[in-house]
Amino acid sequence: MECNTPSVQLYGQIRRILVVCIGVTLLLAFSASLWLSLKQDAKVRDQVLLSAVQVAAGTSLLTEENNAERLQQYVEHTVREVPNIDVFAVYNAAGTPIAFYDLDSDSSELSGLSTLSADILSYFQSGGTTLLYNHEAPANADRCAYAAIYDNNGQVSGFTMAAIYIQSIHQTLLRTLAVHLFIAVAALMLGNLLSLRLTRHIKQELLGYEPDAFRRLFLQRSDILNALDEGLLAIDLTGRITYLNQVAADMLKTTQQDALGQLLSTFYPRSTMARVMETGCPEYNVSLESIKHIAVLSDRIPLWRNGKIEGAVAIFRNRTEVIQLAQDLTGVRHILEALRSYTHEFTNKLHVILGLLQLGEIKQAEDYVLQITQTRAQSISFISDRIHEPSIAALLIGKAYRAAELGIRFVLTPSSHLGVDNRYMPAGGLVTVIGNLTENAFDALRNVPDSAPREVTVSIQDGGHGLLISVDDTGPGMSSETVQRIFKRGYSTKGHGHGTGLSLVQDMVSSYHGAIRVESELGVGTSFIITVVDPY
Repeated sequence: MECNTPSVQLYGQIRRILVVCIGVTLLLAFSASLWLSLKQDAKVRDQVLLSAVQVAAGTSLLTEENNAERLQQYVEHTVREVPNIDVFAVYNAAGTPIAFYDLDSDSSELSGLSTLSADILSYFQSGGTTLLYNHEAPANADRCAYAAIYDNNGQVSGFTMAAIYIQSIHQTLLRTLAVHLFIAVAALMLGNLLSLRLTRHIKQELLGYEPDAFRRLFLQRSDILNALDEGLLAIDLTGRITYLNQVAADMLKTTQQDALGQLLSTFYPRSTMARVMETGCPEYNVSLESIKHIAVLSDRIPLWRNGKIEGAVAIFRNRTEVIQLAQDLTGVRHILEALRSYTHEFTNKLHVILGLLQLGEIKQAEDYVLQITQTRAQSISFISDRIHEPSIAALLIGKAYRAAELGIRFVLTPSSHLGVDNRYMPAGGLVTVIGNLTENAFDALRNVPDSAPREVTVSIQDGGHGLLISVDDTGPGMSSETVQRIFKRGYSTKGHGHGTGLSLVQDMVSSYHGAIRVESELGVGTSFIITVVDPY
């Protein structure tokens, strides 16, 4: 599968995107830094030229006469010692050069310089002190600075000039560019290394999966977790819900969207789930008594990562249906209903006796007690004489009381017989079968008017070749389509929450190699006939 053999295609794309982003950022930073550096170099270069001519103009040596040799030495020394100066010259008041030195050609020949122009002379004569003027720069010079020399009387006695060649500017530009390129290449290599480490980290965090494959896998697992019958809920160290599936949301009566990111105490104030994060010990089969509408068992397990607890997960198991099925399978529900009916009818009889005594009808009360005692004794005796299995006899007696309570005539056929520990079906299975069939018959007669026959007949015959059980009612009957669907789990004509009784009957009968036949006619009634034969 694709998710089990992840490629490096998307990780390579991520890395390339990171490198491109880093490259673009570096390019912009490189361009801005280079522009600022060149502007700063030009500013420094101009300042050096102006400072050089200003300092020279204030030197007393330049105002002395007949010191040509010393003046030449001063000019050469200035060019050699001051950076960013290639040419230096001194002019007299008329603008004629009197000292000169060219660092590039190592020449002091004055013939290479021309007299200062009238524009420059007029500028200083009008009161100017320094001037950046490139139009009359010496051959190959790119930038020139001029300053006036004043004598002791404040009159212009000469001029100084400093210049720099274009190749010197180019060298400075190349050095600056080389430095910036070196920094940019180093930064690009570092960015490439960091992008590689970042993509490796992302890949490691995604367990080696491609992000798109990881997304598909995450969505698939989310669908699987939502399809589980168990509820799943996870919280972090602060008690906030980080995950819950749909079943857990239904149990807590909330929605996934509303619960995510919220405190668990908001939806389940009595939760003790955070306890496992304090103890570090898992807890299993914890009954959640505070959830009243269903029976829930919970397992709570702390989540560990790198030796530290980072949260907890709870698994909720809904045991409501299981408990109901267990009660149906074991017959507990039917026995309890029988006892309840017996208690209810006994209470009614006591009320009648109490009323007769209060009216002073003592004789009538005695006769009533003898009558019901004799009737019940005959009924119990009739059932116990034919049904020797105690649990089935108790069930039928309870159903008789239940029928009397509902106004239904309950009949056990005289030919019925059931021995103790019959070999065809155990008592628990018989309780499930007979209890569900009689209760189903009672339900069929609920809407039958009192003027119509309301009767349920049960027959149990334990013979040498098999077991025969029949339950008949005089209810409204069923159509052929309904008969074909009544044994399907969940199908019921009585509404939501029903539809398991007859399915359990069929499962029980099938497990003991029996057969069920249904005969039903609309307006007449329904009969369920079960036969279980000896498989040996």
